[in-house]
Amino acid sequence: MYSIEIVEHAKKFLKKIPKEDSEIILDKIYSLKENPFRFLKRLKGCKLWRLRILKYRAIIDVVVSGNKIIVLRIGYRKNIYDEI
Repeated sequence: MYSIEIVEHAKKFLKKIPKEDSEIILDKIYSLKENPFRFLKRLKGCKLWRLRILKYRAIIDVVVSGNKIIVLRIGYRKNIYDEI
């Protein structure tokens, strides 16, 4: 079982969007605890992963040796990849 850590930048974004959307995003993120690679897709050119949730994307780092999932950024699909 993996532990989940959400960085401050991602938490701030969750506070800005509607509550219903943030609840759906958090449910999807916490569903990764058992098998994180089920919903994740590798980003080209780096060691990060992406998670699709509605019109949002989450950029995630998975530390397999430490059984840890770190949510680095959450944002709209149209501009989340500009920040990487």
